[in-house]
Amino acid sequence: RGLPGAGAALVREARLMRRLTATLFLCAVLPAFAATPLKVLYDSGDTLPLAPLLEASGFVEEPDNADLPPIAPPMEAVLQQQVTVRSPSLIPGAQPRIQVGAAGAHLPRPIFLVGADELSLRWLTKHRIRLSTLGAAGLVVEADGVTDVLKVKRVAGDLPLAAGSGEMLAEQFGLRHYPVLIGPEWIEQ
Repeated sequence: RGLPGAGAALVREARLMRRLTATLFLCAVLPAFAATPLKVLYDSGDTLPLAPLLEASGFVEEPDNADLPPIAPPMEAVLQQQVTVRSPSLIPGAQPRIQVGAAGAHLPRPIFLVGADELSLRWLTKHRIRLSTLGAAGLVVEADGVTDVLKVKRVAGDLPLAAGSGEMLAEQFGLRHYPVLIGPEWIEQ
């Protein structure tokens, strides 16, 4: 029969994993819009080439249409349209160290959350080398427009960075403050 409440815990963990997977997908995909080269985040060794599968399904590659206008606007145009990034439940400040638990083991890479505020920019400057060594990807969770996002990007240097709400991560991990680093075992500043 199992332990009482074990089913609810499994449901919560499954929800957490779905939400975490969606967030990680966004963190991995959004930087691609900035025309950065693709990077392998995780390869289990079981990866198969896509070309034979496409051929078997009857997919025919269309000719290069470089003279046609792009379907999606460049990242800069998207950023110009995006006025603000908000995460209402997160504010700049001291975040106690939190043990992540099972959810952290499923992270393909560490994630850091920052804003365009002075505390976040100082934290990012101080920890940039460590974040790079860890292979961390960043999410700008608070910004008043493209100028703020680009200010954070300048401080982040070559670190992968996306802009979006941190509400789901705040809810799942019990976060109240940023900047933070979410690693496989701990959430820390």
